[in-house]
Amino acid sequence: MSLGVSSAKRRIAITFTALLLPLSIVLAPAAQAATGGSPLPADPRPGKHKIAAAAEEPRHDVPNPLLKERFAEEEEEDGDDPALSALCQSYLGRPNPYRPLAPDTDVIDGDTIVPTGSQAGCSTAQNETTIAVNPENPNNIVAGANDYRLYNTREARNDSGGFAYTSFDGGRTWANVQLPHLDYPAGAAAPLSYMDAAGDPAIAFGPHNTVYYATLVFSRAEVPDGQQLASGIAVSVSHDGGRTFGDPAVLHLDGVTPAGTPAPAYIFNDKEWIAADPVSGDVYVTWTQFTYNAEGEFLESPIVLSKSGDFGRTWSRMRRISPSLTGFHGGITPYGSGSNPVVTRDGTLQVAYETSVCATAACDRPSDHDAVVVATSRDGGRTFRHTEVALDFDFPVDEDVANNALTGENFRVNSFPQLAYDRVTDKLWVTWADDRNGTYRDGESVKTNGDAFLSGFDGRSWSRPAKIGTGADEVFPAVAALAGRVAVTFYTRAYDAGGIGLDYAYATGWGSGVASAPIRRITTQTANPQVQFVSTGAVTGKELQGVFIGDYTAAAIGADFRLHPCWTDFRGNPGRTLPNQDVGTRTLPMFP
Repeated sequence: MSLGVSSAKRRIAITFTALLLPLSIVLAPAAQAATGGSPLPADPRPGKHKIAAAAEEPRHDVPNPLLKERFAEEEEEDGDDPALSALCQSYLGRPNPYRPLAPDTDVIDGDTIVPTGSQAGCSTAQNETTIAVNPENPNNIVAGANDYRLYNTREARNDSGGFAYTSFDGGRTWANVQLPHLDYPAGAAAPLSYMDAAGDPAIAFGPHNTVYYATLVFSRAEVPDGQQLASGIAVSVSHDGGRTFGDPAVLHLDGVTPAGTPAPAYIFNDKEWIAADPVSGDVYVTWTQFTYNAEGEFLESPIVLSKSGDFGRTWSRMRRISPSLTGFHGGITPYGSGSNPVVTRDGTLQVAYETSVCATAACDRPSDHDAVVVATSRDGGRTFRHTEVALDFDFPVDEDVANNALTGENFRVNSFPQLAYDRVTDKLWVTWADDRNGTYRDGESVKTNGDAFLSGFDGRSWSRPAKIGTGADEVFPAVAALAGRVAVTFYTRAYDAGGIGLDYAYATGWGSGVASAPIRRITTQTANPQVQFVSTGAVTGKELQGVFIGDYTAAAIGADFRLHPCWTDFRGNPGRTLPNQDVGTRTLPMFP
């Protein structure tokens, strides 16, 4: 991500607090108003790395003006605002305006209705998708998402929980499985009983029908100034291909005691991902630790990991992946996020993530920049070698959205990478989206032009990034590869370039040749992403529809060379439900 790349360190801070936005703010019965505005980035292209200074003083003695705005939002009192109404409410009492989904599939079954707040009467949302295919049975597929169908009586609102969606017929039909005892609404015992919500799902298959489902868990309880919400990482395991899951294993917690009572916390754990060796039983979970001091000042956000060598029964103490600031003399910093691991066939752990590369820890030099980095460990995650793959140019900050956003859209976007491993060719592929081709004037964004990028590693070096784009915005790409065939999937505005409608699309080809392959539309109809999640403009105070659609999408390939993309769809299930955010998928051939 590159907000004007010298802003890398301060961008990480807004990333953390913004990650709480859909869960702590826009999932409330109604949204809260932001106070003040955030600085816009200067020209984010190479060689022009400045950012506008903020005019207001922080209220929390935090050095980052972007971070200040999110703290201000979090201080507002949660509650209903009768002036706010999510777009999904406008469909109540009317027919769904979209055509039937087929051949797209809605995997959600037994959705519930929101009882209170700005989405009252609407079907509950699902977003932020993950998917994996059983390496021993390509008909066995397990997906997951933030699923808001659970009502939290402690919050008096629906909140995000853990659900798996399981298919044994190649994706034609799906069973919805709630993960047990993950948080308070799911009946968890201490210490997870202190956690109000679960999100950021990530799924991996191990050997013999073993499914690992990693989640972030966190509390909503108010905390003193400078402290962070209680948070942690948990993994639920299934040994029957995703039909049932056991109680979660807790990998790491901050801000809560073993008895389930609050404790001081200056760390927020976020954006976990999981990878499993399909042969050995080794499993790795990586995540970001957003770290502050007692005054609330941002210190660092290192990528860390925990490992299991016994199929998820026990887990190691947290280990650090990111370099340390101790003795830092320039290079790859611990200001990262968006980690994405894979395990290669020789047992090597590879972890892609987005971070800052700076001359000093202050990240205030013209040469400082953001980059896609891959960390490699050949000793089971004990030590790492870090390689900068490519520059990463973030999307511009929209002052009213108070986050990175596309022109004319309200949902936040990021440039986190996704990593895929081809076990046949022993090659790695990494994809991400950025706005290097956007239009800027006098250092401000005029029009975004997000593109997906792809780079491959042949064991010696990473290839020059190849662009996969249309001239419209492409965001949230995912990648999958098998036997030399590569597929990249993403949202695109190519079919509604002048409007706000999104489609999900893909390109597939041999190796890096995917960049010259035609882009193929997956969704059968352009849909409005503003259907759910309403907030209030930080500058205008106006109603902003559709401020969250999830922070990533997913794709997986089975041994039968069938591609399974997985995305947040906005059409609901015409004929069964009104428009809302649901998990969509479709089975596609890798050789169209």
